[in-house]
Amino acid sequence: MKLAEVYLSGIGTYVPATTGVEAAIEQGWMTAEDAETSGLTGAACAGETPAPDMALWAGQEAVARAGVEPESLDVLLYADNYHSGPDGWFPQFWLQRHLVGGDLLAAQLRQGCNGMFGALELASTYLIARGGGTAMTVASDNSTSPLVNRWRCLRPDFVIGDGATAVVLNTTSGFARLKSASSITVPELEGMHRGDEPMFPPGATIGRFMDFAERIDFFGFENRDTMLHSGLNLLKTRSELIDRVLSEAGIGIDEVSRIAYNHGSRKYVEDGLLAMLGIPLEKSNWDFGRGLGHLGASDQVASLANMLGTGQLEPGDHVLMVGIAPGVSVAGAVVEILDVPEWAGPVVPRA
Repeated sequence: MKLAEVYLSGIGTYVPATTGVEAAIEQGWMTAEDAETSGLTGAACAGETPAPDMALWAGQEAVARAGVEPESLDVLLYADNYHSGPDGWFPQFWLQRHLVGGDLLAAQLRQGCNGMFGALELASTYLIARGGGTAMTVASDNSTSPLVNRWRCLRPDFVIGDGATAVVLNTTSGFARLKSASSITVPELEGMHRGDEPMFPPGATIGRFMDFAERIDFFGFENRDTMLHSGLNLLKTRSELIDRVLSEAGIGIDEVSRIAYNHGSRKYVEDGLLAMLGIPLEKSNWDFGRGLGHLGASDQVASLANMLGTGQLEPGDHVLMVGIAPGVSVAGAVVEILDVPEWAGPVVPRA
């Protein structure tokens, strides 16, 4: 979707301290072979820090950098993947109580790793439809759980990291312009992340271990023809999605200065996407993400903040953000840098 006059005025991040792969190998959580093959070096681990707290801290940083009063926001969209608190309780209202107040629409998105893309697209259209205003999109996850082995549940291309990001959008001005955002789903691959698990009772309610690798293996074994056909369709769909957001932004792939993708192995990022686009690894977020792990819906925004704060971007540059998530959905967005704000700095894990 082509967007008219939607700007990013603030970004906030919260990334907890990291645990290196050496410790994971010593504990038997990860094999040395997987670590060497993937090139991944660690994961941000939040421990007992609640995901809504990380969302609050990222949101506080975002509104401070945007120079807006939290109470002036018109919509709040909160994306997450894993359990954020007690069942039947919703984390966006935590942010309303402690940050933004009650006089706005607050909603939770469950779009997996593409949650921030969906939030950016929906928040932008909400602001355009109402003739202007200010929005916040937030993503936060803490996957620390005895039911999750963050080092192996997505092997061999991912380890799961924890963290939060927040973006303040408005329709008047900012350090960057959101020029396009869109998503497409390949629904015949819905079962790839479900495997042979029943939908009821939900696995977490009966203590079932979460293992995406096992589910994907089962789906591929049971659905060889579907996997082959749909896998090729997924590659085609992702290519179409990228072409769409670039066209809507009015640029070509040669005008992309940096690309931000899901944090994953070098092979996943380089062979799986960059080679297709003709973009070298050093123009991607791989080196940044390899030590943090896959931060749920926060990978691309955290990477954008880090690129901005480490001298990788200057006014006039375009950043292509691409994501893939269970569904299977693919999403993308193009951001044009208008200014490098004084607050920009490297995204550093908190001690």
